[in-house]
Amino acid sequence: MESMNSILKQSFFFVRHAETDWNSQKLCQGQRDIPLNEKGKRQARLLAERSRKLKIECIVTSPLQRALETAKELHRVHKDAELHIVYDLQERSWGDFEGISSEEMYVLEELEEKDPFYSPGNNIEPRSIFQKRILRGVLAAQSFHIHPLIVGHGRAFLELCYCLDIPPIRQIPNCRILEIFPTNNGWKTRVI
Repeated sequence: MESMNSILKQSFFFVRHAETDWNSQKLCQGQRDIPLNEKGKRQARLLAERSRKLKIECIVTSPLQRALETAKELHRVHKDAELHIVYDLQERSWGDFEGISSEEMYVLEELEEKDPFYSPGNNIEPRSIFQKRILRGVLAAQSFHIHPLIVGHGRAFLELCYCLDIPPIRQIPNCRILEIFPTNNGWKTRVI
């Protein structure tokens, strides 16, 4: 697994996209390109309003609709911020398992975490490949700006937790802005 050594030791923001119908039904979306539902659109607007107090000069997003729609709401408030789409920030592909319950997905993730050689198959993107892709995505975001705001996905944030050696958050809430920042002893997160 790649380490965060390639990532600049600078803080960045991370926010999980707003809600979709599949989120509310607790289904694994993976790379299914599902748009925000009405609640999600309201969440994204509220997130954008709450973010006014932050100095956001660069927004970097996954290309999937749920992230892109959330990023565009943030950009509406932070008009001078650059907006970039980075394909490496897409959610993990769950292949044939997209649409299973989140609980079933968590079981597979826990098996992978316990055994690095475990492979669920069924066209699921291997965890090691996913981690490398997400790290490339963060590095790309930092190439646009030293303190970007990244709009991404729950599994991407979980893998960042493992890569950064911070306590993993299995399910980051929709539209919660986290700051990820380096310390003398590694990395930490805080809710903004």
